[in-house]
Amino acid sequence: MPSSAPAVAPLLRFALPDRRPATLLLGDASAVLSIDDALVSSWDLAGRPYALVRETGTYRRGLDGRLLWKREATAEGPRVRQRLSAIEGEPVVEAARADAALALAALSSRATSVCPVPRDPPAPASADPSSPDSNDAPANEQAFTEAFRRGRRRPFGVPGKRLTRQVIAQGDPRSTRVGTRDDMSQAIRRLRAIVAMDVSALRDDAAHFLAASGPVGILPPDQYLALVARVTEGCSWNACTFCSLYRDVPFRWKRPDELLAHLAALREYFGPSLALRRSVFLGDANALGLAHDRLLPLVESVAARFPGMPLYSFLDAWTGQRRTAAEWRDYARLGLKRVYVGLETGDPGLLAWLEKPGSPRDAVDLVGALHEAGIAAGMIVLLGAGGERFAEAHAARTAQALTAMRLGPEDLVYFSEYVDDPGLAYGRRVAGAPDLEPLSPSRNAGLRREILAALRPADPARPPRAATYDIREFVY
Repeated sequence: MPSSAPAVAPLLRFALPDRRPATLLLGDASAVLSIDDALVSSWDLAGRPYALVRETGTYRRGLDGRLLWKREATAEGPRVRQRLSAIEGEPVVEAARADAALALAALSSRATSVCPVPRDPPAPASADPSSPDSNDAPANEQAFTEAFRRGRRRPFGVPGKRLTRQVIAQGDPRSTRVGTRDDMSQAIRRLRAIVAMDVSALRDDAAHFLAASGPVGILPPDQYLALVARVTEGCSWNACTFCSLYRDVPFRWKRPDELLAHLAALREYFGPSLALRRSVFLGDANALGLAHDRLLPLVESVAARFPGMPLYSFLDAWTGQRRTAAEWRDYARLGLKRVYVGLETGDPGLLAWLEKPGSPRDAVDLVGALHEAGIAAGMIVLLGAGGERFAEAHAARTAQALTAMRLGPEDLVYFSEYVDDPGLAYGRRVAGAPDLEPLSPSRNAGLRREILAALRPADPARPPRAATYDIREFVY
């Protein structure tokens, strides 16, 4: 889509009934409430909370009601990364809603003063390597994520004044404007929608989401705010020893009429909150692996119902390499911008040991066809699997495979550490073989450095972006 100047968002400053200072940013896709330069809450246009900073850390809420709680290690406590059920997360969500109720009371009683945006907002945080396409998210969400992850925190991971101002000013004084009394009605409408989303309403909303969408297994980090259109369900292979994401989801594709009903249900569910979703991800694990004559009409339906939204998807290399560049151009014309491929490794021996079909050569050929069609690639490299037995060959041959792909600045290289799971076949296979045990985080970091040091991009001045892909932090 053509780029445009950022929308100018109304900014209101006021005092809550308990006299704490508050700021409300009315973005084009979200509302962000900051209280006392310490608590920051973000809701979409339907009033659903999706990013909350409390005294105990930061919380990301998924549409199914579950939360991811994160807190960095400090002198007062260890690092926390924990998934919470909807019931476990209710106190956090309700606390943020109570803050919104106080803001609503303050604005409704007109106990407000409007102040100018600070004339010297801080410079924007440097890009977060774990979210290389942060422009896919609204600017205030980008600022929230970047500032938090970059360490602008109080004890227990609570951000202070610099984070709040970044969320509000978005690093660009032109992106906000002083709130006026004409903005009050909009603020009150949004806060009423937020306050109406109590525990019962959010429980019903989560059920509505699952009825419209079904569960979303995984996405690349730069697509966490995509609209997921499940053209297929499950994974067509579903037998890799290191992955259990779709073990209980039989692979199937949707009939054209079934897909249309699915898309209509998604549009009805999201309503105005679709503004937060800046792209469409074609799910699940291998949607682009369908035969061309079956797949193309389905993608045409998605593109027609969400015009102007760029498309992204996963694909396995051994299926994708069968498609010609001419066929890929059909999808590029429909808006396909990037395809994410689980390379895992450039070492054929390790790939076979992981029981993943295909070869690194398949992945190289696939990327060549994608590039010829004007489509970028997102290559996913698995770290830690295969242990020391495969580590040296894994690093050397993965760098060789990535170099052969002639990657450029629109491409991504994701590094994903193997996450052990007692239910995986991997664990049973390494029993009694210490040299196959998953590698430590520090060893994985060293392999990542080796691969990047040996990688030769198509243009050394314009290399691909590298980022971390931690499946434990996925929330949709």
